[in-house]
Amino acid sequence: MNRTQQGTFARDAVVATAVLAGLYLLGYGVQFQPLQIPTYLLIVGFDLVEAAFGSAGANYDLLFAAYIVGLGLVGATVAHVLRLWARETDLSQWRLGAAGAVAIVGTLSLLFGLRILLVGGQLTPVLVTGTAGLILLGVSGWLSGLLRVELGATQ
Repeated sequence: MNRTQQGTFARDAVVATAVLAGLYLLGYGVQFQPLQIPTYLLIVGFDLVEAAFGSAGANYDLLFAAYIVGLGLVGATVAHVLRLWARETDLSQWRLGAAGAVAIVGTLSLLFGLRILLVGGQLTPVLVTGTAGLILLGVSGWLSGLLRVELGATQ
C-alpha cells in the first residue's frame, strides 16, 4: 500500500467510524422507531461479540467504542472495494467512507434477519430487518455511485 492509499484508507476509516457513531447516537436522539433500527443492530452485533468472547462487564463502554472503530475499519475496507467498482470518479471523498459504513449496517441487518428466520421462525422481525438491510444497502449503493437515481428529465 503506498502513502496515498494509506491516507485514503485512514480517511475512509475515520468517515466510516463517524457515520457508525452517528447511526448509534441517532437511536438515542430521535424517537422515531424506524430511525432507531441501525442503533439496535449495532447493539445486537456487539451482543453477539460478547456472547462469543464473554461479557464486557465494567469495560462495556470502552469495548463498544473499540467495536465501532473495528466496524469503521471494516467499512473502510468496503469503501476501498466500492472505490474499485465505482462508475463515477468525481464523487466526494467522504461518500465512499459513508457508503462502506452504511453497507456494514445493512449487512448486519440482513444477517440478523437470517438468524431470526433460522432460529425463531418469526416473520415480522425478519421482514423489518430484511427491509431495513435492503434499504441501507441501497443507500450504500447510491452513495458509492453504483446505483443511480434519476429524478426528472435527463438530457
